[in-house]
Amino acid sequence: MDNQADQSTTYHVDAEHGRLRLAVLAVFLVVWIVSYFIFSRLVGGSGLNLAAVLLAFATAYVLTNLIERQLKSRWPSGRTIILDNDSVKLARSGQTEQEMRADQGVNRIYWRFTVKKRSRIPKGWLMYACALEHEEQHLTVYTFMPPSSVEDYNRASLFTALVGKKDKDGRTDLRLAGEQRRLRDAENYRWLNGAEMTADDFKRYVEQLQAQFPEWSPIQ
Repeated sequence: MDNQADQSTTYHVDAEHGRLRLAVLAVFLVVWIVSYFIFSRLVGGSGLNLAAVLLAFATAYVLTNLIERQLKSRWPSGRTIILDNDSVKLARSGQTEQEMRADQGVNRIYWRFTVKKRSRIPKGWLMYACALEHEEQHLTVYTFMPPSSVEDYNRASLFTALVGKKDKDGRTDLRLAGEQRRLRDAENYRWLNGAEMTADDFKRYVEQLQAQFPEWSPIQ
């Protein structure tokens, strides 16, 4: 996060962008293959050398993690969220892609869900998202937090749980059904074009939104 001026804050988003993930995968495979040939020479044996495979995998895992940390700090995605007194913008390489202005009738939508399948995000972590909605346009920011971190988040109650279609409990309340439908629509936009922040940046972003744009209606 960078402070450009007293009234403007720039958040760098998508630290784990697609190009970085591909580069990390390529690094892992190259290190694993090279390490395997080195260890197979050192360990010896004929055919597929299981010990060399395991040692090469461990080496590739450790070195790739170290390299990934360096890449994250040196290779930004180019996308930023810029928040000032007049607007919130999503920009790529300095060019505005989306903008929500203070004089527009903007709605704020907050939702969350628990990660149920392990991927790059550990199972059991929580996704928190905030979408700014105006005339069917969405500017969405989100983050992932471990359960232990959520316990200390003083604004966690703002976020409504998104209920999966398979997890419905038989409720027929039309208001709740409409709320969940709106959250699912917002989640679809997040999946397509959401901007991922670190948990600390996300918390500061939500605080700033509420302080600088109190007129924007919160919808949970």
